[in-house]
Amino acid sequence: MEKDQILKKLRDLREKDPKFSDGRIISSVSTEPLDFAVEAFNIFSDTNALDVNIFPEVQKLEREIIDWFGTALKNPEIDGYVTTGGTEANIAALFVAKKLNPGRREILVPESAHYSIKRAAELMDLEIKWIKLDENFRADITDLESKISKDTLAVVATAGTSSLGVVDPIEEINSLCKDIFFHVDAAFGGFVLPFMENAPCIDFSLENIDSITIDPHKMGMNLIPAGAILFRDKSYLERIKVSPPYLSFSTSTISGSRSGGAIASVWATINYLGFDGYQKIVQDCLKNTEFLCNEIEKLDGVELVRKPDINVVGIRIKDMGPVSAELIKRGWDIMPDLESGSARVVVMPHVTETVIKNLVSDLKDILA
Repeated sequence: MEKDQILKKLRDLREKDPKFSDGRIISSVSTEPLDFAVEAFNIFSDTNALDVNIFPEVQKLEREIIDWFGTALKNPEIDGYVTTGGTEANIAALFVAKKLNPGRREILVPESAHYSIKRAAELMDLEIKWIKLDENFRADITDLESKISKDTLAVVATAGTSSLGVVDPIEEINSLCKDIFFHVDAAFGGFVLPFMENAPCIDFSLENIDSITIDPHKMGMNLIPAGAILFRDKSYLERIKVSPPYLSFSTSTISGSRSGGAIASVWATINYLGFDGYQKIVQDCLKNTEFLCNEIEKLDGVELVRKPDINVVGIRIKDMGPVSAELIKRGWDIMPDLESGSARVVVMPHVTETVIKNLVSDLKDILA
């Protein structure tokens, strides 16, 4: 095929899928990245972050990203790296935990945790003890405490669960993890909670948190793939360092070759938006979340599963099956959650007040 034909084919295929700018994607945890981020990616698109001999500037950019997270998460000693996303970051966290305590095999995991935790456990032959959820869909602290034993390797908590955006009681869990590895999966909430007023604490000021997952390609406004795993200090990654004989340096990352473009994109975006920029984005999303909740409460046959912790809203709809099918037919990206019997609406930057009004209007029409 000629180059023009290939590009036309790709454009035609892309047109068949929705775009964030259409205002119909309401259940995605990603949004349209900044044009600026795409440009930054392209500048470094041919670089490999693994090869620090050839591309040392990529390593410098990555170090500045980690330092930026250190400021956001109140820990100047922070260490970590840019991953492909939350799944890799969660695997890295539990891999380090296993290296720290090779004699322990049990991990305590809330039923609402991301599926990547189960994947990690299967990969590393770890045994999961599932923690029940309380009436607010948070990890039940009493159940968790009762299951801690001498065999407990790690405890996992989530700051922004996949289905409802729930923040587990992280401060309470922190108090139980004095000699237990404590990992916080803030893949979504990591770019929300640090920029909220009166938000639950999820940072390293909690003395027993060992690692945190954060995804810049979610509320961070970056391209996919771009996640991050962050550890309390440099000693953690030392535990998984390898020195391949064909390389003149050591590496502590799960993936080998890594995109320098993704790192450049993250670096450019956090420097462009800064803390004030992210605070404004989060404020706007939370304002629209409140607007959505108020509008939902006016409808008959629809209710909120719970008051949202962040910008993720669970909505229960009478006759969920046919109603969601009709919403999909009208072009809405709706994702029913089987566990809670609800539909998830993620109020990302592209889910504006106008988008919400259109959604509520269609819901009224369908329910009528």
